[in-house]
Amino acid sequence: MLEVAKSPESQDNFQHVVDLLDDAKKFFYRIGDVVIEKKVSEMASQIGEPLYLVIAGEYNSGKSSFVNALCGKRILKDGPTPSTNKITLLTYGDDVSSEEIDDHQCKMTYPLEALKDITIVDTPGTNSIIAEHQLITEGFIHRSELVLFVTSADHPFTESERVFLQLLKDKWNRKLLFVLNKIDLKTEEELSEIVSFIEKNFYRLFGFEPKVICMSTKDAFLARASGDEELLQKSNIQNIEQFIFEKMDYDTKLDLKIQSPLKYLVSVFDGLNGKLSEKVSHCNNEIKSVELFEKRLNDKRQDMTDYIVKYNTETQSVFTRLKEKVDNFLNYYVNIRSIITMKFAREKFDNKFKREVFSVANPRTELERIVNDAIDYVDRNNDILWDMAHDYIESEVALQRKTNDDAVMRKDRHYTNRGPDKHVNIREYAKQFQELDGELEGAKVYRVVQSGFINFIILEGLAIGIVIGLSTFFIPNTLGIVVASILAGIGFSIFPLKRKKYRNEFMQRVDAICERFDNMMLFEFEKIIDRVLEDIGNRISAYRDTRWSEREEVNRQITDLKILSERTKDLIRKSCSQ
Repeated sequence: MLEVAKSPESQDNFQHVVDLLDDAKKFFYRIGDVVIEKKVSEMASQIGEPLYLVIAGEYNSGKSSFVNALCGKRILKDGPTPSTNKITLLTYGDDVSSEEIDDHQCKMTYPLEALKDITIVDTPGTNSIIAEHQLITEGFIHRSELVLFVTSADHPFTESERVFLQLLKDKWNRKLLFVLNKIDLKTEEELSEIVSFIEKNFYRLFGFEPKVICMSTKDAFLARASGDEELLQKSNIQNIEQFIFEKMDYDTKLDLKIQSPLKYLVSVFDGLNGKLSEKVSHCNNEIKSVELFEKRLNDKRQDMTDYIVKYNTETQSVFTRLKEKVDNFLNYYVNIRSIITMKFAREKFDNKFKREVFSVANPRTELERIVNDAIDYVDRNNDILWDMAHDYIESEVALQRKTNDDAVMRKDRHYTNRGPDKHVNIREYAKQFQELDGELEGAKVYRVVQSGFINFIILEGLAIGIVIGLSTFFIPNTLGIVVASILAGIGFSIFPLKRKKYRNEFMQRVDAICERFDNMMLFEFEKIIDRVLEDIGNRISAYRDTRWSEREEVNRQITDLKILSERTKDLIRKSCSQ
């Protein structure tokens, strides 16, 4: 185990890192990022352990051979084909042992004194035909505190190595020691040229020259196995051992233990801050989009209401034509001449009234047509509104967020108003206007004619009777003549008076019916429009409210992230100043 309490300052700094990792783990748990939470948890669990030296590189570059050369014993399988398929953690132990940790990791012990302060981690080779090997390696790199990257002198610094090194530096920002293996295959001049090639290209790509140590794992292992000191010195492995086992003192190792998780957190926090800021921007755009859509709904409501008012004009035209036809009928038929000439048959009179007034453009039929047209118009536009809402969800939600927020909306896309039980209220209310029935109105007019005719006969009979009586008795009576004249005059005025009274009552009744019909139409259809718009608005506003809540939550996460990030950077500054 790594001793961390050599000074109060280092102990305090170390504890701050432990606390930070614990808080970061809780933060990532809260936001549901289980992948990063697991990585932070792994770094927290190993912070008190010996320094993790990760051996990385392409397959057949000599990683396992390097570990075997350090130990002087073939404890790891090596060869020209991919031989390591698991992460192997090599730690100190009195005996050589091996145990499985999980499907991708195993732990080995070996009695090498230097392993008390360093855990050597052998990884599967990158750029292997077995793609899982590279994924296993990349999934462990975050736990590395120092990376010893092995490249082969027969194909140094390949493109796949560049990609992997880019990951090490840009994403994980790990300390790196470059080992050029298989120098036994090259001359001194060739080696010098290769090292220069690595340094220049590394500087060009990463902005600094790496520390490159040349060695031959093949010669080192043979030297350790045979005790050949000259060959051991030629292999140059002692130079690497001196660097990782002796030159890295306690403070250097402690600094790596502290800096590695802190740099990892900085990288993760910076990337997450960008993602969270992008989420806030998405939420703002979506909320604005919802508000614009709600404005479109309000505009559509006004358009539909204005269009419904158009039907009031049609209604008024129906009633106006009805009044004109009744006027014409009364003027032409409700008079003495017409009554006498048509022989005063009720059936004949009723038929004339229905034919002249109600046969063409029957107001009841016209009103029913207007109601059906208005219902069709509202239904069509309600379907359009629901399609607009669905299309909005499809385009503005599903494509932007790739979530299931629109699943409910998608199920309810086809909103249908067209059914036998739809708009019952409107159709029932429309039946109230059945008083505009041709037979009923014909009967009323007939009663007017009948009563007028009877009154006419009576008055005219009285007038004639008075005249005949006076003439029979040859008694000139001025008063009787006047009375007879008055009765005769009243008799002739009966029909105009009766006609006028009926007309005035009919016109008032028609105007009242027209007003009630218009008010009913506007009220009922506005209810239908408002109900549909309310349903759509609730669905859309529910999404907007969800985005509001999400934005608030993301803003809280950004605030918490900012605090953690500042703590991390402050610890890095303190660590560097010590």
